[in-house]
Formats: sequence, structure tokens, C-alpha cells
Amino acid sequence: MPKFLDSFTTFFQDVNKTKTSFDNQEEGIVGEQISELSLEIDDSELIELKKKWERKWEESDQKKDIERKQQENERYWLGDHYTPAQKKSGVRELVDNVVFSALEDALPTYTKQVAEPLVSTIEIPEAQEFSKKVKTRVVEIADVIRLRLKMRKAVRNWAIYFLGVVKFGWSMERNEIAIQSIRPQDLTLDPDGITDECEYEGEYIGHLRKDSASDLILRFPAKAEFIQQVVGKNLGTQLRYTEWWTNEYVFWTLRDEVLDKNKNPHWNYDQEEDQPQVDELGQPALNELGQPITQKVLVAEGNNHFSNPKIPFGFLSVFSLGKGPYDETNLIDQIIPLQDKVNKRTRQIDKNADGTNGGAVVSGDHFSKQQAAAVGDALRKGQTVWVPNGDVNRAYRRDVAPPLPSFVYDDLIDSRNEVRAIFGTTGLSAQGIQKESTVRGKIIVGSKDVDRASPIVDQIEQLYDYIFNWFVQLMVVYYEEPRSVSKTQGSTMIQSSEFVYPLVVSVKEGSLVPKDPLTQRNEAIDLWTAQAIDPIEFFKRLDFPDPVKAAKDLFLWKTNPIALFPDLAAQMVAPPPPEQQGGAPPGEGAEAPPSLLNEVPI
Repeated sequence: MPKFLDSFTTFFQDVNKTKTSFDNQEEGIVGEQISELSLEIDDSELIELKKKWERKWEESDQKKDIERKQQENERYWLGDHYTPAQKKSGVRELVDNVVFSALEDALPTYTKQVAEPLVSTIEIPEAQEFSKKVKTRVVEIADVIRLRLKMRKAVRNWAIYFLGVVKFGWSMERNEIAIQSIRPQDLTLDPDGITDECEYEGEYIGHLRKDSASDLILRFPAKAEFIQQVVGKNLGTQLRYTEWWTNEYVFWTLRDEVLDKNKNPHWNYDQEEDQPQVDELGQPALNELGQPITQKVLVAEGNNHFSNPKIPFGFLSVFSLGKGPYDETNLIDQIIPLQDKVNKRTRQIDKNADGTNGGAVVSGDHFSKQQAAAVGDALRKGQTVWVPNGDVNRAYRRDVAPPLPSFVYDDLIDSRNEVRAIFGTTGLSAQGIQKESTVRGKIIVGSKDVDRASPIVDQIEQLYDYIFNWFVQLMVVYYEEPRSVSKTQGSTMIQSSEFVYPLVVSVKEGSLVPKDPLTQRNEAIDLWTAQAIDPIEFFKRLDFPDPVKAAKDLFLWKTNPIALFPDLAAQMVAPPPPEQQGGAPPGEGAEAPPSLLNEVPI
């Protein structure tokens, strides 16, 4: 297995685009002309290609715009709503960070479940059995690599940075399929490309990575001398380098040096051999110099799940107009004005609350400036103020700020609720459902949240679909040795040579849609009442910790209740023989009472 397959983890470097309009619809060449990459390209040509790609992204309007929006979204999510002067002085105004609470309340809803894979094939018993093995293996891989947590990171990155990215590969350390959620800022993208239905339609992707110099020497031994020149004797130094991908090829660059290059490792290529040509008489064909003429002959066709090689990245994109690889907007981008208004209303209420503590207006006819200060201090402490003569009401009075109009608070609550509605988390907060006095009303609010989150959940579901298809492609390429597939009873094996049947890998529709637990329980009870569901499935839907045991206990309770209590059954010992009781033995007198133990299977 090639050495460069270990630890596929990448991040991007800023790259740019030529100054062209996004909406240019003229025919002809619309971008910089770049030659197609092939293995025959010299290293110097690869470096020139790399520089063109970097320059194309770095100079693009899209890159500059998305960087600004990413920084602003991150700042609001962190609650950093302060001016530079406030940060410097340390005196900060009040902030009510609804951006953070809305997103972090929504994430569990978006990513609560792992999508359920479906694997179908032709109607042949052997193929059907094999598809079950593939499905089981896909589920196991998703569980081992903690796919749900990786998806949560990807969704959070999308919500903040306008794009969620996962990368597929093979871990030589674990000798297994690997997947990683990466920051989109570590990618150099093609500004003319788009992310469509989780796939990337662009010429290239550059992934900025980081490794120690010693690790790079192990991965790229042919460039050991160059790497040592960069770091000297400090082999523990961390170096940033870029991994460049096209559908067909991958190469690595450090500064202006190509560390390695190869075909796409996640693809089984056709095997060809040079064989001599023969003429019409069956004799070897010779050229003008009398040398045999050879031709490429297909020996074995590469077996793959995909129809063509792909860049090993999957993308979560929801609000895209197809103008570039990033979304034009996202949820945080839309609620920033609401967050500003919430902060403003919160500060207005706080300022008015401070005014209700009250100050004092003191008459100069009764007190000096020093005495007036003492009067104000005494009033704040709740002490007595002595006025020696004259009308007390004319000596001083308490000054209390008038209350704010009610619409200020109402507008604050309305803005907070609007943020929750945009994220689909109204039913997840006490404030969002406090007006609902019935359980049915609360369920209706929750169902509206589900409807609001559906467009996002649908895209996450499609990303799961793409991930599961990548799992199968990587199995076909790398499972050269048999791998164990666990089952409820025993285990079986799976390897790449078994992938001879056409497989359709998808996701069960709606398996990610958030489900209200109370609604599920009521539905299960209705099905049980109608005898339309088995007891094991019934207890599963009621979230019993061990539904199989619960169903077994139910069966025993209906058929033989005493079997549920073995300690009581053990106490019910058979009566002594009739001769010990002074009675006649069985068959010679009174009939012996039947033993309870014979009736109770223990």
C-alpha cells in the first residue's frame, strides 16, 4: 500500500480568482487557461500550476468576502460583541448572546441520530446476503469512527463558516477507513467551482496540512535532504505543506518543491500490459528498425463502486445560489441584526434599572455641597437625613427614572423568539412554549420546529448518503484482506474481491428527522392496542433499556406468572410422599396432590 495514504488531514491556504463577474453568462473562455494535470507533468510545471491555483483563489472577490463574513460569524458565536476600546479598557457593555444558545440548541436536533444506511442489489440470494453484510459493515464503521460527532463538527463549521467539510481516506495506523471533519479555512478552493449535492464541482482542492519534519521525512524519504535544509537539525519543527487534489491525481508541495505525486489512490485503475502486435499472418509486427511493435492490452478492468475517480471531500452546503463553493448566507449571518437589537434592548433595560435606584436633588438653601454629597450617600444607605428647619419637601427629594415603555421589553422578547424560530429551536426553550398550557400545544410547537429544520436536516441526510457511498468505495479499494463483520449471532467476513454485484447505497428517508418522544410513545401504544406491532418493537419505541428482556418477561407474565419470581417458586417445595404423611401411597388410597413444581418450569 502506498506510504502517502496515512493520515489524510488537510486545511486550506488563501487562494484567489481572476477578476470576472460571477454572473457573466457569455460563451467562450471565462477563466484562466490551465493545462490538464497528468503524471507526465514535470515537477516545475506542477509548481507553476500550484501558484496559478493559489493566485486564482487569493485574488478572488469571493475569498475576500467570505473571510470577512467568517470572522464576523465566529466573533458573534463567541460572544465577542465589543468594540476595540471596550476590550482595551476592560469595561464592557452587557451582551445577551442568543447566537451561541440558538446554534448550540439546534445542533443536537440536527445531529441527534446517525442516518440509517440502505444497501440494495439485484434479486439474487447471494447478492442479497452480501448487501446485508455491506450494510452491517457500514454501520460498524460509522460507530467506530464516531461519525455522529464528526458530523456535528461539520454542521457547526457550516453554521459559522458557510461550509461544512469532511475528508475521506485510509488510516495506515488503524488499517481502516478514516474520515475527518476539517475547517474550511484550510482549503484552497476553485472560485469557479461549486458544491452541489455534497460533491465538489471544481478543478482542484488544496488542503493545508501540518506535520513535523521527521514525519515528513518518513512519508517522503526521497525529499529528506530538502526537508533537512528547511529545518536544519530541528527535526521536531512543525511544517505546513499543501496536499493538492484533482479527480485523477494528488501531489504534495512544500514551498516551491514537489514532495511527491501520484494517481488518485482511492481508485482501482484498469490493468494493462504491453503485448506484441501481429500481422495478418500471425507473425510479430516489426517497425522500420526491425524491432517488435507493442500495444497496450487491457488485462483486468478495475473494480469500483463509483463510476469515476473523485476528490475525497464531502461538503455540507444549504443556502447556495451556485455562484461559488461557499454558501451565500447562513443562519448566523441572518440573525446578526437581531443579535444587535437584542444587545441594544438589554442595555436599555439595564440602564433604566440602574436609574430606579434613584438619586437625590438637594436644595442649596438648606445644604452646602459637602452636605449634599452626604445626603445622597445617606439616602443610598437607607439612613436618616436631618433637616434642622424649614419644609423637608423643599430641602431634598428622591429622583427616580420613569419606567421604560412596555414595548421595549416586548421587542426584546420578540427578537429572541425570532432567532429561535430561524434556527428551529422554539420548542426547545421554556420561553418558547410558556404560552402553551397543553401538552398538545407544546407538541405542535415542536412539530413546527421540525418543519423549520427540515431543509437543513435534508442536506445533512444527503451528506450521510455521500459518506456511506465513500465507505463502500474505500472497501472495494482497500479491503484486500478479509475483514470481520459482526452479527447478532457470530460473525462473517468481507473483502474487496466479493464486490461483484452492483450495489445501490442510500439513506433511509426521514431517518434524521427529529422525532418527538411523546409522539413516538403515543404512536407505539396505538399500534400495540391495534395488535399491529410485536412486543420487542413496542418496547424499543418506548425506549426500554432491554426491549428483548421486557418482551420475554411479558410473555412469562401472560403464560406462567410465577416464573418471574424464581425465589418464590423455589419455596414452593413438593409435599412429602403419602407414606410419610400417614396416608396411602399413590394408587392405593387417596390421590396424591400434584406437585406445584411440576407445573412451574424453572
